Formats: sequence, C-alpha cells, structure tokens
Amino acid sequence: MVTWQETLHFLSHCMPGQVVKQLRGLKEGELREIRVRGGGRILLLTAEGTIVCPFAPSQQQVSQIAEALSEHALYARAEEQRSGFVTLRGGHRMGICGRVICQGQTVRGLREISSLCVRIAGQWRGAADRLMPYLTDENGRCLSTLIVGLPGTGKTTMLRDGLRRLSEKGLRVSVVDERSELAAMCEGVPQLEVGPNTDVLDGCCKDAGLRWMLRAMSPEVLVTDELRDALDGQAVLEAVRSGVSVLATAHGRELETALCRGTLFPLVQSKAFDRYVLLREGSVGEIARVYDGQMQPLDREEGV
Repeated sequence: MVTWQETLHFLSHCMPGQVVKQLRGLKEGELREIRVRGGGRILLLTAEGTIVCPFAPSQQQVSQIAEALSEHALYARAEEQRSGFVTLRGGHRMGICGRVICQGQTVRGLREISSLCVRIAGQWRGAADRLMPYLTDENGRCLSTLIVGLPGTGKTTMLRDGLRRLSEKGLRVSVVDERSELAAMCEGVPQLEVGPNTDVLDGCCKDAGLRWMLRAMSPEVLVTDELRDALDGQAVLEAVRSGVSVLATAHGRELETALCRGTLFPLVQSKAFDRYVLLREGSVGEIARVYDGQMQPLDREEGV
C-alpha cells in the first residue's frame, strides 16, 4: 500500500521548497488536491480547508512541475494527455491545461502547460462502511452497483474500499483499471489495497478489459471506474447478462440527469444495476441516497 510518507517523498522531488514545507506539516489523509497555476499561488486543498503557499510559479515552472510529476515522460504519454489528465505514481491523477494542439476536430496534444490539478489517491479504510449494507444480498451475493457523484466526492475511494472488502470475504474480484487509479500497479503489484482475491488488468480500455476479464478470470464481481461511453455500457451489459455482478462509477450531480445520458440510459432500461448510490455534493465519501434497481429509494425518510 502507498503510504503518506511515500507520497510525500514523491511530491518532494517535484514541488518547490515552499510547497514541500507546507506538505510536511500535513498528516495522513489530509491532502486532497494540489492546484498550480502560472502566475498564481499554489493551493493545497485539504480536509480542513485551503492552504495558500507563498510561491507563484511562472508558466515555464508549471511545465517543469508537470514534467517532474510525470517522471519526465509527459510528452511520451500523449495518448493519456488527450484525455485531459495523466495518472501518476501511486495512483494520483494530474489534470492539465494549456495550449491544445488540434488536427481538424482531433486533439493531438498539449503544449505550454498553464495550470494543473493533482488529485491525491486516497486509501481510507472504512470509506465504504455506509455502502456495504446495500452491496450484498442475504445470501452474500454482490449486487451490481453504480456510484454516482461529482468529481472530488470520493467515488473511486469508496469503490476501492468496497471491492477490497468483498475480496476479503472470499469473492473473486476482477478489476479493469484503465487509468491505474484503483490499484496503482507497479511492476505487477498493486500499490493500493484491493484485497487478496482480486485480479487487476492495468492500462486496458474498459470495454475490451471487461470482456477480457469475463473470459479469462471467471470473476464473481467485475469492477471498473468512470463509465464514459456506449462501448463501456455495452460491455457492462454483457457482463451482467452473463451472471457477473458489476461495480462502477459515473459522474453526475443528480441521479436522474446522469442516468439519462446515452452511456447509462440503456443500462437503466435493461435494469443492469441492482443499486444506485448518489454521493452528496460538497462532501467527500458521504452518501446522499441509495436506490434499488427500480429507482425507488431505500432510505425514504432520513437518508443514509
């Protein structure tokens, strides 16, 4: 498992000294994001609030920080850049902005990086405590579940803790980790806790990866993060129709709006998911409502 000390060591080699000094004053689990903008102060978003660091990098320094965070392989990872972010060592994610290079309607790359946002991967045991009573039936079978929430509300962290606990109960779990955020694989070994009965397919697109795991690993539970397009949705539907439970996440503020998107609507129509979990806006890891497969709330009066 990646510890805070390992994360701090990694960041200390990439960030200016004034920022490192502030980072060293933080405890395990406090840091949420680091925001860097050319000409602006570097901000540390923590569980307790925002820390403004006494350093304003130039555009060139922002690019240098981005290069250091990517271990000087940023432009060799152009395919990831076209998605708007790059996954870093330890499962952290760096979103980047700058001058986009296009060819027609296709994004080819990014130059002159002007700002970046590093989202810190969290390994918080207990993140799925409120989820677990809804995740299995009376026979211990995992229920297919979609976790919906805005960026920063803890979808991935809750998903990871949930799959770990299912794996520890003995269920065969297969993870398709397209962006290395769930398991943070390094030389074939997960750097984040995903459980003893979990197999990880790292760096593979979701639609191909879900089918791969379904054929190759005989899973009881398939797990992936951030369903984005119709191909992802079709692969999920195939898995569910094969009798395998699926855990996944999707971006959205309101459940009804999110589920009307082209990616998810066919899954709703086909009743692919047994549970829908909506995370509360403005919080981290807090469940707002839980719904069954018929879109009926399971927490009618007081919330979860």
